[in-house]
Amino acid sequence: MDTAPECSAPVVGAGGMPGEPEQAVSGALTTSRAGGGAGARAANRRRGLHDEVHAVLRQLQDILKEASLRFTLPGSGTEGPTKQENFILGSCGTDQVKGVLTLQGDALSQADVNLKMPRNNQLLHFAFREDKQWKLQQIQDARNHVSQAIYLLANREESYQFRTGAEVLKLMDAVMLQLTRARNRLTTPATLTLPEIAASGLTRMFAPALPSDLLVNVYISLNKLCLTVYQLHVLQPNSTKNFRPAGGAVLHSPGAMFEWGAQRLEVSHVHKVECVIPWLNDALVFFTVSLQLCQQLKDKISVFSSYWSYRPF
Repeated sequence: MDTAPECSAPVVGAGGMPGEPEQAVSGALTTSRAGGGAGARAANRRRGLHDEVHAVLRQLQDILKEASLRFTLPGSGTEGPTKQENFILGSCGTDQVKGVLTLQGDALSQADVNLKMPRNNQLLHFAFREDKQWKLQQIQDARNHVSQAIYLLANREESYQFRTGAEVLKLMDAVMLQLTRARNRLTTPATLTLPEIAASGLTRMFAPALPSDLLVNVYISLNKLCLTVYQLHVLQPNSTKNFRPAGGAVLHSPGAMFEWGAQRLEVSHVHKVECVIPWLNDALVFFTVSLQLCQQLKDKISVFSSYWSYRPF
């Protein structure tokens, strides 16, 4: 009885066509390695970005802690009250005003000022009352913004896994906002009207009391502590001058007018003196470096965002 010859089924290759077994296995392994290699490279990139992000966060914290040390407050730390620093006021344009300001943390603890009146060369001397200090709100606000930036960074410990690049960008935006506000408080003094300066408690800090025809203002501008003295004269009711109250300004000019009580007044002379505060300059440098680091990290995250989108990072 005849039997049909035994036949073996042909080997089918990766493309669905008959082929050698070795070729089929080799093709499958090659495809597997290609996919696995791409996945491994993406995973390595994510790990690298994770390490780099946290390295930048550590660096930012170190810099901002140094900045915060510049804004030392009385009684903070183990070394006791903040030391007092004396700064001599000066100006290259006038010697009408001379004096010394004593800074203690974010407060003026003493001011000793001599003013030579332009008309009669009379010398006026006035100083802070011993029981008074004048808080410099700009320094206080800048310190608070630095503390808030440090708090935001400290909430992202080394073990924290950022899930997306957008989360990193959001953190950097929040930190940069606080740093920008801190810098702006030092670089951009408040604009005040003359009535606001007249109503300020600063005018009541001195002994003997300031004459009624003097106004004093103190503010921070960049790394400088500035003192401005305004001399005033009363505009008579029959004055032919067109009365136009001045608006807000950091520094008012001679001729600026305002109404105070029942009188109309005009600024006759302006004297501005200042002194450099070295640690304010340090703080501004720290702010600039920190903002640059934040922006550089944001730029890198934006470029490589595809490596961790919708994946643990």
